Order: sequence, then C-alpha cells, then structure tokens
Amino acid sequence: MTIFEVEHRRVLRWLWANILGASGCLWWAKRQLRRSGAVVPLTFHRVLRDADSRRTHSLPGVVLLESTYRKLVRHVVRRFDPVDLRKSEPRTRSCRLRVALTFDDGWMDTYTVALPVAREWGVPFLVFVCPQLVDQEIPFWPERLVALIRATQPSTRTKEIETLIENLKLATPEQREAYLAKLRETSQRQAGSIDSTSIDRTLSWAAIAEMHQEGIGFGSHTQTHQILTAIPLDVARQEVRTSKAAIESVLAEDCDTFAYPNGNCSPEIQNILAEAGFRLAVTTARGAWTTASDYLAIPRSNICEDNVTGRTGRFSATMFEYTTFWKAWRATKADYRLKPRTHRPATPVTV
Repeated sequence: MTIFEVEHRRVLRWLWANILGASGCLWWAKRQLRRSGAVVPLTFHRVLRDADSRRTHSLPGVVLLESTYRKLVRHVVRRFDPVDLRKSEPRTRSCRLRVALTFDDGWMDTYTVALPVAREWGVPFLVFVCPQLVDQEIPFWPERLVALIRATQPSTRTKEIETLIENLKLATPEQREAYLAKLRETSQRQAGSIDSTSIDRTLSWAAIAEMHQEGIGFGSHTQTHQILTAIPLDVARQEVRTSKAAIESVLAEDCDTFAYPNGNCSPEIQNILAEAGFRLAVTTARGAWTTASDYLAIPRSNICEDNVTGRTGRFSATMFEYTTFWKAWRATKADYRLKPRTHRPATPVTV
C-alpha cells in the first residue's frame, strides 16, 4: 500500500467518523453501551514525548504522543467514568459510560509519562507485565527486529516491517530467533551494533512497587511474552504460573488479571488461566465488556496516535469515540448473537 493510499484511507475514515458524529450515531452507540452496563477497556502500549517518538523502535501502531494522551485522558474524565478494570463488572446501568485504561508490556514510559498525567486527573489504570523482561532494554523481539532492519535495510517501509512482524508471529520461537540472529550478523558486518536507546526500556521492579503503592494495578502478560497458542500447553502453563508467582512475590498480593500476548487465546489456554486462579483476562479483540462476554476473554480497543487524531494531527474526540465506542458497540452486537456465556468469576465483584 502506497503512502497516498494510506492517507486516502485515513481521510475516508475521518470523514465517516464525522458523519457518524453529526448524525447522532456515535451518541446512540454510547447510549446503548451505557444502558447495557458495559465497560469499555482501552489498550495502550507506549506514551512517548515527541522527541522520543522519533527515536523509538516501537512501530506507530503501539505509540501515542504525550500531548495526545493528555487530551484523551482529560476527555475521558470530563465525559465518561474512568474505572479500575479489576473493581468493575458489566452488570448495572451507570450515569456515565465506564471506561477502563490498561497498559500492555510494562514500558518505562508508563511510569515516566503516562502515570503523571493519570495522577493529575485521578484516573486509575492497570498494567500487564512480563516478569522475566522487567528492567531490560529492547526486550521484545518486534522492537529488536525494527532496530536490525533499520540498521541493515534503512529504506524498508513501515508497512513492510509490519507485514514481516505479522508473519514472524506465526513462526516458532526458535525459527524467529534464528531469523533475528541472521539479521544481527548482517548488521554487525554492515553497521556494527544496533542503535540502542534507553527509551525502549521496560519498568524496573522499583518503579512497579512505587506505582503499586499509588494504587496502580498489575497483572500478568506471561513470563516472557510468548504467544500462548503457538507453544506447547505445558510451556504455556509454565509461562502463566511463573509470571503470576513472580508478581505476587514482589507485590505481596494476589495477581488475578491477565493479558494475552498478541491477544491469542483458546479454550485450552483459558482453562490454564482458570486453573491458575486468574479471574479476568483481556484480549486484543475489539469490543466492550458486557454480560455476554467471557470473563477470560474480555475485548479491548487499541489506542494509538493514528486512530484518535484528526486531519490536523491533534487529538480528535470524534475519532476517539469512533475508534472506541462505535466499533465496540458494533462488535458487541455480534457478541450477543454469537457468544455463549462461559467463564465467570467465582465470587461477585464489588462495584
């Protein structure tokens, strides 16, 4: 897809969002979600300052600028009810539509950039971490891949890298590491070591403990960010159990929330989570958390700079509500028709 085609699709999406807003469709979707007692979980990964966004090896699909994030949080506080996912349940109507903020991977900017803004507005959020990847520089293979490609093939377009990453997700961990090793050898011959930066570093245990003391929740994202459906069940079980034990050891409280890496889950993986004592688990499937949802497969809406900004490149309330509430409402209608009720928490949650 060319740059022109990407921009063309972006313009059409922006126009469609504004048509939905002007016609009252966005209002209707929000009303229906609120009346059903839904909670709309949002997924964040990176919140970066402008200068840092130009240095990171994370791709645009997981990056939100600090200025955009600040306006988004302010909008959520003024128009909706920001809630802690751990203390919520889609059960009763509320005066305002409930929104829950979640952060995947546990990047250091969640502490340095996202936390101060949330603290300023009194917004709770939940962070999913991989204990074995805590306090490491470029610990996730997609960022390492981007760094290596930029070092060896600087003319490669972002879309091509995204396609390569999606293909590598289907490979075994051994095949993926072998591919990265070959790129690393090429990089060392051509350009030396890859560009390493403290921007792409994960939270330290000290930062996690400090955030926990402030009331920020922490859940498991597996031990090493393995896609659970792509590995043997006994390995998946170990990834789940060891991550839970590590988090509980540091925070001295039960860890009962989980986020599937890449959103991939299956009935077998859900059973592993249930056996380990997890009460809630979130995916990357678009939608809202409703009474029709499986509590071990809660949908979320991914947030990045591209899907919440308008034609000027600034935060757009209309684009944000189209990305989250409109698309969540559309997906939720299908959930009610197609999904059976399955996993439920053992005890009621106090709202």
